Amino acid sequence: MFEKLNNLKIRQKLIVVASILALPILVLLYLFADSRDRQIARSNEELQGLEYVAALRPILERIPQHRDTAIGILNGDESLRESLETTRKKLEADIAAVDAVDDRIGKQLSLSGNWQAVKASWRQLQPQATSVAAKDSFARHTALVSQLIDLMRSAGEQSKLATDQSLDAFYLADTLLNQTSWMTENLGQLRGLGLGLAARGRTNPEEAGQMLYNIRFVESINTAVQRNMATIFKANPSLQSSLSEVAKNAVNGADKFSRTATRELIVKADYVDIGSRAYADLGTVAIEDYFILYDASLASMKSVLGHRIGDLRDEKYAQLGISFLVLLLAGFTVFWVNLGINRQIQSMLKMFQSINVGDYEARADVYFKDELGQMAGSMNAMLDKTMVLIQSQDERDRIQGSIMKLLEEVSGVAEGDLRKEAEVTSDITGAIADSFNYMIGELRGLISSVQNTTMQVDRSARQMQSNAESLTEGSMQQAAQIVEASFTIEQINESIRYVAATAGTAADVAENALANARSGSHSVQKTIDGMDAIRVQVQETAKRVKRLGESSQEIGEIVQLISDIADRTSILALNASIQAASAGEAGKGFAVVAEEVERLAVRATVSTKRITTLIRSVQSDTNEAISAMENTTREVVGGSLLANDAGAKLGQIESVSNEISHLVKEILEATRKQAVSSESVTRKVIGVTEFTSRTATGAKQVETSVRQLASLARNLNESMSRFKLPESKEQPVVA
Repeated sequence: MFEKLNNLKIRQKLIVVASILALPILVLLYLFADSRDRQIARSNEELQGLEYVAALRPILERIPQHRDTAIGILNGDESLRESLETTRKKLEADIAAVDAVDDRIGKQLSLSGNWQAVKASWRQLQPQATSVAAKDSFARHTALVSQLIDLMRSAGEQSKLATDQSLDAFYLADTLLNQTSWMTENLGQLRGLGLGLAARGRTNPEEAGQMLYNIRFVESINTAVQRNMATIFKANPSLQSSLSEVAKNAVNGADKFSRTATRELIVKADYVDIGSRAYADLGTVAIEDYFILYDASLASMKSVLGHRIGDLRDEKYAQLGISFLVLLLAGFTVFWVNLGINRQIQSMLKMFQSINVGDYEARADVYFKDELGQMAGSMNAMLDKTMVLIQSQDERDRIQGSIMKLLEEVSGVAEGDLRKEAEVTSDITGAIADSFNYMIGELRGLISSVQNTTMQVDRSARQMQSNAESLTEGSMQQAAQIVEASFTIEQINESIRYVAATAGTAADVAENALANARSGSHSVQKTIDGMDAIRVQVQETAKRVKRLGESSQEIGEIVQLISDIADRTSILALNASIQAASAGEAGKGFAVVAEEVERLAVRATVSTKRITTLIRSVQSDTNEAISAMENTTREVVGGSLLANDAGAKLGQIESVSNEISHLVKEILEATRKQAVSSESVTRKVIGVTEFTSRTATGAKQVETSVRQLASLARNLNESMSRFKLPESKEQPVVA
């Protein structure tokens, strides 16, 4: 495969490379477009669900109206028959509209079966709405509304409207499918129940419980709507202008209606005095406000989904356009690069073809300054130099012989033999031989001087190496001693810092102990004052209890007097009875009075005995309370004495704590001064240590450098020894 690629033309290779590079871009472009298409399809599906929910919305409003009208007829208001027929006609028109929507998208959303079930329930309810009991009619209407709301929620779930991943759309869908739908139904139930109660003028416990359930549900949905709106406005502030006011009106209206129902129908259960008309109007306003919020949320949801679809399409087309532009630009670049390469290569091929047929004057045209252009320029320059060097065959042989002779004469120089010299002739190599001889002479003098210098450097380097080793050894010993001294001083400094820290802690402890002693002294003093107050209060209470005992004794005497009066009254009644009996028929009326007086006397006697018993019990309890208070007084006095002793002891502790705190502060101050001095000494020793370490390091480096210098001198001397110089009368000077 690679061999086939290598055999391709440059244009074909560029096309292959461009195709390979474009393939990931095309794949990513396809994935991006597919992702946007799927998101657009989901948003369109959500719009279909929203369309289905919007078609069901009028039915959600009509059925509660039909329920209220039917309940009014069942309660005896026949004037509502015409209104009931009007509502039924509107419901039939609304059902026909939903049928049209269901025919288009019902099967796609799997909602047709549920819608047929709702229609069947309505067909069964319609002829019986005013022929059954009011309670049953109300329950069947309510069940139909629940069935309708379930269908709306199914539409949201099947179209994925209820599970939208965007916060604003998710909470708008929740407001539509859950909160406002159930709120209108609960407000309708609250209005329907309240109308009957307001007309009757009272509320029974069962009805009050149902009303409370609806009111709590209304309050819960109000809270949920407010929370949803806050989240929607935070996620999409542009919706605040269209939803904020209507949401506020809906929440306030429902809250006002529920508070009115609570106040007028539950709190005043036995005497409901609100008018049916006023109550119904208030409920109608609350329901209408929530339907306004429903419609506004529906419009906002459509707007959000429409903008989302538009943004997704814009992103898709923008990405496709950018990608196609990039691919087009890449294709143009490949074409332009291929054109330039082929043009330059064709020029070079044409030049080679001309040279091949003997045209040595042919040159390649340079079109660009890239690598191929530089290659063409270099080839042109090489051809120019080659033409200059072309000579005749005899001249080349003669030059080659002179060069071989010169090479034989100077071949010994390469081995270090500087005693040889080249023969100077008149041919082309004569000048080279003369220059070579001059160079050899100069090189002889240089080598001789270098050998002398190398020997001197070797001796000096050995002496410096010996001195450097001695200096390094001394510096290392000094550095070790200074480091040891520095470590010892650091340990002393650490001990001083620890002592200073301990002294500081001791000072804090002493301060705390002094503060605690003062606080304890104050607390004991307050305790003493409190005990004195308790003692005074107990004594005062004891006096009052004693007076209460004396009063109970007086009451006992009075009760005893009443008992004596009762006894005398009983005797008097007995005498009166005797006299009445002796009087015969004339005394019968007086006998009745005497019997009544006797009964009163007996009751008075029994009551006085009970009072006497109670007074004795009170006197006994009073005596025990007086005894307990006296004991308490004695204990309070004893506690007060103990508290006084404790206060005196705490005063002594406070004095001792003052002395300890003063001494600890002096120790702390002295320790801090010592620590500061120790820190200064430590810093100086550390500076000396660092300087000594640097000196030792420098000595090591000097020693290393001297060793390297000596080694280099020896190597240079060995290198120079391979050169052979001619004998001279003047010997090299050795220092």
